Amino acid sequence: MKYDFCIIGAGLAGLSLAKELSSLSNTKILVIDPLGIGKGASGSPIGLANPATGRYATKSWKAEESLNLLEENLEKVSSFSTEKIFSKSGIVRPAMDSKIAKRMKENVETSDWSDGSCKWLSEKELHNNFPDLFCIDGGVWVPSGMTVAIPKYLDALASYLKVSGVDFIEGINFDLRKSNNAWFLDLKSTNEIEANHIVITAGIKSTRYDFWKDLPLHPVKGQVAVFKTEQKFPYRSAISALGYFAGIDPYTFVAGSTYEHKFANEETDRKGLAYIEDRMLRVMPHMEGKYKLIQQWAGVRASTPDRKPFAGDHPHIEGCSILAGLGSKGLLYSSLLAKEFAHYLLEGTAISPEVSLNRFN
Repeated sequence: MKYDFCIIGAGLAGLSLAKELSSLSNTKILVIDPLGIGKGASGSPIGLANPATGRYATKSWKAEESLNLLEENLEKVSSFSTEKIFSKSGIVRPAMDSKIAKRMKENVETSDWSDGSCKWLSEKELHNNFPDLFCIDGGVWVPSGMTVAIPKYLDALASYLKVSGVDFIEGINFDLRKSNNAWFLDLKSTNEIEANHIVITAGIKSTRYDFWKDLPLHPVKGQVAVFKTEQKFPYRSAISALGYFAGIDPYTFVAGSTYEHKFANEETDRKGLAYIEDRMLRVMPHMEGKYKLIQQWAGVRASTPDRKPFAGDHPHIEGCSILAGLGSKGLLYSSLLAKEFAHYLLEGTAISPEVSLNRFN
């Protein structure tokens, strides 16, 4: 089989790019992943699309545009899932000390947020709306933030793509080689695959390919925990403070995440769970003794020196591109980056300098 584009990696970046390429052109596209759809860092049970990021709720790059495009994609593929895949839950960010509160308030008041999309709540206002949450001096309310069941979203997106004519190969290892002006994927159990252009969207595993081994990617392990409660989880909105906490259903919620820069393996462990629980109970002390663990999950994200993703072509190898480094903002940025990169691949339009691979040259 011969393809115009072969996308290696079936996480948020890879599937979002496949969606944009297929909607903008009649090119033949293959998505391949030896692990399967959403089995890497994109497999976290729940993710927050949070445009007020970092310790001080800094407005993210192209925040409104990123959220709007993500919501469009979520709405478009929702019919391909029998379950609810996202909620326009809003996100509350209680300040954990007075220094953080001051900086967060300044960021909200000085950033060019569109009307009502992000606002400061006094301590009284925050406690009136979110009883029992710990806070000092108030916090940030982001009504535009969303909670997304990422595995369900990716499954629905893959189903949408298959109907749209995108081919998939999952769970099969392959060898990659280039000959003349084409790429070849040698699979043990099927015929050879030929592609004019490959795009690596494999996160931290992108550096396993020799031609991308010098990428400025740093692995960060993240663990999350899924808890069950006897009484309903008290908040419909997601919480972002010392991690994040968001409901899956009325009696189940996710708590995370660790940020482990040094780790011996990629598995879950008791140390990660203890870290998550300690921070959770600092934010929600009233939850002590009211939950039980039902699942842990771990994944390794790919971070960059400036904590922004990158997209671009290999400087020396024709027909070879990459979209990676989304880190903890994969959900927020995936739709916007995919659309911009798809236009670049098909039409040669410029990539925004903030996310261009060229900034590391």
